[in-house]
Amino acid sequence: MNGSTEVIRTHVMKNVMKYMLASSFIAILSISAFALCALNQYHAHEVRDMHEKLEMCLKTFWQLLAHKGTDFRIVDGKLLAGNYPVNGNFELPDKVQEIFGGVATIFMGDERVSTNVLNAEGKRAVGTRLVGPAYDAVFREGKPYRGEAAILGVPYLTAYDPIRDGRGKIIGVLFVGVKMSDSLAPLYLLKMQLTLTLFCMVTVFSAVIVLLGRAMKRAEDANENQFRFQETLLNTIPSPIFFKDAGCRYLGCNKAFEAYVGISREELIGKTPHELWQKELADRYRQQDLSLLENPGLQVYESSVRYADDTLRDVIFNKATFSNSDGSTEGLVGVIIDITERKRAEETTKNAYQQLFDIVEFLPDATFVVDKDKRVIAWNRAIEQMTGIEKRDIVGKGDYAYAIPFYGEHRPLLIDLLDQEEERLRRNYKDIRQEGHTLFAEVFVSTFHNGESRCFWATATPLFDQEGNPAGGIESIRDITSYKQAEERRTLLESQLHHARMMETLMIRLGHDLRTPLTPLFALFPLIRERIADPELRRMVDICCKSAASVKKLVDRAQMLVRLSATIRTEELMCIPLVSAVERALADSSDSMAQNHVACRNEVAPSIVVRAVPDQLKELFANLISNAVRFSPKNGVIRITAEQLEETVTVAVHDDGIGLDPDHLESIFDEFFKADESRHDLDAPGLGLSICKRIVLNHNGRIWAESPGIGQGTTIKFTINEKGADRRYDM
Repeated sequence: MNGSTEVIRTHVMKNVMKYMLASSFIAILSISAFALCALNQYHAHEVRDMHEKLEMCLKTFWQLLAHKGTDFRIVDGKLLAGNYPVNGNFELPDKVQEIFGGVATIFMGDERVSTNVLNAEGKRAVGTRLVGPAYDAVFREGKPYRGEAAILGVPYLTAYDPIRDGRGKIIGVLFVGVKMSDSLAPLYLLKMQLTLTLFCMVTVFSAVIVLLGRAMKRAEDANENQFRFQETLLNTIPSPIFFKDAGCRYLGCNKAFEAYVGISREELIGKTPHELWQKELADRYRQQDLSLLENPGLQVYESSVRYADDTLRDVIFNKATFSNSDGSTEGLVGVIIDITERKRAEETTKNAYQQLFDIVEFLPDATFVVDKDKRVIAWNRAIEQMTGIEKRDIVGKGDYAYAIPFYGEHRPLLIDLLDQEEERLRRNYKDIRQEGHTLFAEVFVSTFHNGESRCFWATATPLFDQEGNPAGGIESIRDITSYKQAEERRTLLESQLHHARMMETLMIRLGHDLRTPLTPLFALFPLIRERIADPELRRMVDICCKSAASVKKLVDRAQMLVRLSATIRTEELMCIPLVSAVERALADSSDSMAQNHVACRNEVAPSIVVRAVPDQLKELFANLISNAVRFSPKNGVIRITAEQLEETVTVAVHDDGIGLDPDHLESIFDEFFKADESRHDLDAPGLGLSICKRIVLNHNGRIWAESPGIGQGTTIKFTINEKGADRRYDM
């Protein structure tokens, strides 16, 4: 190196070294402090995770114990859960350890009776006692305990819950814990190492600054010694440092820069970037250097560079100009700070936020997220569909904009009450509860955006940053209007069912009570008639007999209708040829058909088979045939047909009698309905078709009437499922 270069280098070292060293020191100190801060945050996060894991572990432990029994008591000196003995039984603690790791214990009083905590001999520590803050919290204050505790001299992160008997008395304790040394010791060690390293760095750099000051003072007498000292000092700085003259030629560098570029300092000095690097990279370096030299001062920018080991790194260039004694710019000095890990951490954080937004986006419930200033930062697809407001129209907005589609005005929602007292919560929501930080509420909204009244179930929970500070909140909203309506319908149906059962009980009781006085009447009326000579009195007795018979028939029909309300059992069903069922019914009705001069044609195909209760099927056809005979003219004809389509059979009973008014087609199946209310036919109590309807519904079918009009005959049709009755219908 020639004399001129030597002078320039000395000058550069004297005027720039302080700046470079301070910049490197600050940069390294900042990075170390950032790492220590990040480690503290990670430590805090790990502690929170351990607490959450303990709570989940304890919840599982309770569930396992509750599965054995929820009646906790001490009998004959033994702790029982239901009928499950706990003392000396290690099933549940071992199951908890298998699922979550750590240790678990069940205390009877303050004595361990079931545990996987091991003593110094490696055996289960059964019989040892609960002491310390956990004992005070559980047995003296009657509340759970969470925190650190020494278990047989070993520090644990612990969770204790009291076990109470049926009267609320504390008779034991449920415990889970994790060794502090297993989870947090490496973090404590790493923090100590990092803190010690940071202290050493501060000490070293402080010493270097002191030495530098002394060296610069001695440099006036010994420039060569000063140069060597400064050169050594530069080489101790881990960040790459370089300096150039006003022509952008390298004047020197430190060892870190040599390692960065893979070129020795001797090869570097006096060279321009174009003599060392590819043209594209050299042009960029020269452009930045000339911009700084033309505008002296500081220059900071980020860039990506490829190190000598061919790794691509993200770096920050910190550059500054230096001047000679007359104030003219002599050159520049630069420091390269590697921020690759910091960028990766930033990218990881960014990806974590993106994952959160992706999860929120595809949640099935309408969900939105706000930041700490109550501005909307996420608005998922479900809430777009619910409110009709797209995310581009609301993201970034505050002032309770998210409440407008629900209430038509700016006002707080559940998410805005997360930090409120319980009294205010109750004022805003009648049905609200809180679990930890999370709020749950049911609310009726009569001013929803489409003008409909809706019922919603909402949950809101706060969001925290890595330091545990509030960072916003998230709220999910579910439309439960249909569910509430279904609940109301279910309540109504239960009420109707209760009423039907009351009526059924009433009918059974009424039938019994009516039969009792009718029995002697049937015995006495014939005897009385035989002893009466007066024809008029005998006619009156005949009327009484007929009326009593009508009452008995009505009672029998009503009780049959009640019996038919019972569910058909599978074993009652039989496969029956439909044609034979019709033939038996016709045989039983032959006398009435003969008296009324009515003929009946059975046109049912012999191949049709139905699965039904024989007695009910017989009753069905008997009622339909009797009804057709009653309303058929003299010499009338009744036709019975059937058609099978897949599993369903449709049967039709047609008569050419008096027909029906269209307004009566549906009413004829109602109990006690008569088309002509002025007619008092005691032989027709008005329950025959109601019984038919009940039988058809019991067999998974439906029944209806067809008639062209008065005087044009009637057809009663019904369907029956060949598979039999597999469900019940309401009439």
